[in-house]
Amino acid sequence: MINIIKSAAAEINIDPKEVAVYLGYYSAETDENTDTLIAECTEEFLKAADFKACYVEVAVNADGEIDLGFKKIGCSSLKKNLSGCYRAYIFAATTGIESHRLIERNAVISPLKGIVTDCVGSAAIEAFCNKINLSLENYEYLRPRFSPGYGDMPLECQKDIIEFLQTKKNIGMSLTESLMMVPVKSVTAIIGIGKEKNKCTGPGCMICSGINCPYR
Repeated sequence: MINIIKSAAAEINIDPKEVAVYLGYYSAETDENTDTLIAECTEEFLKAADFKACYVEVAVNADGEIDLGFKKIGCSSLKKNLSGCYRAYIFAATTGIESHRLIERNAVISPLKGIVTDCVGSAAIEAFCNKINLSLENYEYLRPRFSPGYGDMPLECQKDIIEFLQTKKNIGMSLTESLMMVPVKSVTAIIGIGKEKNKCTGPGCMICSGINCPYR
């Protein structure tokens, strides 16, 4: 059964410091004008966003190729991530088509505003995914989200996940021929379920810079 989750914009906390990191402010402080623009774009984005996600829990067999039931994947980095897992969530989330259109409109109005809105969207989809992760993790432990395109997992696996989850029907999310997701602020991922506490403190492998993580 495909489970669907929706969140109101008020439930999503977009950290302006995280937006600043997406903008390239890793160590430097943002200036007042940038802070004001981040706040403005965040307010606009939350008004436009429609946070939806869907997932299915599947059995995992990684004796040879990784067998997820609907798909077999020969991927060493994903196999390492799922080591010790016997089940996994196949997951997809999006901020909705109106947020996609907002990014495009703001880019026409002002290239800078378009960039900031895009970074707000990146922070928003991560915050939404993190919220869902917390709701799914109960008596068992979840591995970091592992998305197609990371490590040696082919980007083409997006197609299989999107078809399996019927994302177009369930959350309004589709894939172009060039494997770009629409709406643009969307995520697909595999989340391992294990018995051992997650040793990783990051939310997902795609945005993590830790080179010594046991799940990379």
